[in-house]
Amino acid sequence: MSLDWTHLASTDLPTNGPVAFDADLSAENILAAAMAGFYCFPADSVEAALINEIRYAPDAETGTVHAALGTTAPFSVAWLCPDPRPVANLGTQRTGRTMRRFARRRAEWRTTINAAFDDVVNACAARRETTWITGGMRESLRALHRAGHAHSCEVWHEDRLIGGVFGLQLGAVFTADSQFTAEEGAGKIAVLDLMTRFLQGGGRLFDLQYDSVHVRNLGARPVPRATYLDALRQLRTIDVGIPHGRRSAEHIAELVPT
Repeated sequence: MSLDWTHLASTDLPTNGPVAFDADLSAENILAAAMAGFYCFPADSVEAALINEIRYAPDAETGTVHAALGTTAPFSVAWLCPDPRPVANLGTQRTGRTMRRFARRRAEWRTTINAAFDDVVNACAARRETTWITGGMRESLRALHRAGHAHSCEVWHEDRLIGGVFGLQLGAVFTADSQFTAEEGAGKIAVLDLMTRFLQGGGRLFDLQYDSVHVRNLGARPVPRATYLDALRQLRTIDVGIPHGRRSAEHIAELVPT
C-alpha cells in the first residue's frame, strides 16, 4: 500500500534528503504525492536501492523517515520535500538582466509546448550516465502527459531539438522535474518560456525543486516548506491553461517581468 501523502505532509519531516520511501511509481501515486508537495527520486540500479536500504532502514524503524515497507524493494524510490524550497512567485518574479540579454541574442531559436514530450523526457534521461528517470518512471510520465497533468516546453534551432524542460501542473502551481541542454543556454530558455506562459495562463507559483544560481537568476527564492505546502493546498484546485504556439526567444525576453 502506498503512503498517505496528505497525512505525511502534516507531519514533522526531515529538512534535507529523503523524507519517505515508496516503491509505487504509478502515475496515480506520483500525482497524489505531487499534490501534497512531494517528488520522487528513483534509484537507478538494484545496488543504489540497496545502499538506500542500508542507510535509511534504521531511520524508517524509528520513524524519522516514512516507508511503505509492505512493497517489493521499498527503498528503490526516495521521495523528497525540501525545506526551504526554491519557488518563483510569478506575480512578483523578476528575471535577471543576464538571462533576458541572452534570450534576445538567440532570436533564431523557437519554443513550443507539448510538441515533443517523450523526446524531452528521453533527452533529460540521457544527459548523464545514471538517471532517476527509469523505464517505469517514463511510462508513468507518459500517462500523466496524456491525462493533461505533465507538460513539456521545447526549444528548437531550425528543426533540431536543442533544449527542454518537463514537469507537473498542479492547478496554479507548476513543479519542474528536469531540463536538458544540447546547445548552451537552451534549457534555461525552456524554463523561462514555460514560466512566462504559465503566468499568462493564470499560474501563480513555479517550483524549481533544487536551489542554484540558475534558478535564482530566473526569479526563484527559497521559501519555508510550510509556506510552500500551504500555498499548494490553496492553489492546486485552480484551473489554469498554458498558452501554446511557437515563440522566438527574442519575444520571450520582451514578455518576462523585469
